[in-house]
Amino acid sequence: MFASLHSTRYSLSLSGLALFLLLSTCVSAQIVNIEDKRRSLDSLGWHGQIDLGANLTKNTNSVTTLQGALRLDRLGERGNVLLLSDYRLVQVSGRNAVNAGFLHLRYGYEPKDKWRWESFTQIQYNEQLRLTLRYLIGTGVRRRLYKINGYRAYVGALYMYEYDELSESSIIYRDHRLSNYLTLRFPLTDDITISSTSYYQPRLPEFNLARLSTVTSLVMAFNKRLRLTSTFNLTYDERINRDLPEVPITTYSWVNGLRYTF
Repeated sequence: MFASLHSTRYSLSLSGLALFLLLSTCVSAQIVNIEDKRRSLDSLGWHGQIDLGANLTKNTNSVTTLQGALRLDRLGERGNVLLLSDYRLVQVSGRNAVNAGFLHLRYGYEPKDKWRWESFTQIQYNEQLRLTLRYLIGTGVRRRLYKINGYRAYVGALYMYEYDELSESSIIYRDHRLSNYLTLRFPLTDDITISSTSYYQPRLPEFNLARLSTVTSLVMAFNKRLRLTSTFNLTYDERINRDLPEVPITTYSWVNGLRYTF
């Protein structure tokens, strides 16, 4: 009897631990941090990158995790095009714990060596944050502060228009925002790099109603094509919570996976 009880508790503990680890790597943040997804490219033409992941756990619960991401870059003499797509799904016994995705398109033009003018558009959804649709369009400038031996720093200031539709309600937001950010990147070794970006996105004209976000990533290269990635993203945004208190003000994601570049 005691052995059976111990076995049951052990199984439940493993189930809870597996579920916690899966959710901790997939709880979706509300903001999409494009700075974290930039790459350092040194040759003109097309470049690509694919991230894939899947997990299946069956004990007292059935947990299925799927995640995938694609990016394409077109690097020119002065103009650059970036296309990103991402999808994440976590199901626990048939119920969605995470269901989110986005598509992002960006064009950048570099009139001078340290300056870049960028324009972008984005569409995304997040079931757990009641976000049926978010549409963004914006433009602004980005400046490189320094670039020495793999150490880099950038600042950016953009304007964007944001359109949000919330599920199970008639609420629609039409907001004007500024998007200001600081990006730092530094290598630990020849194969390991850490990068960090912090965003400040106030809603106009209410500067006190701002969205704050920070992301930190660690990338370990196995070879020229294959990398291990670990990214933690934390977002504070009280906009939706004012109308829907069940939506959390603070959200985070911790995503680990493998990356293949081509």
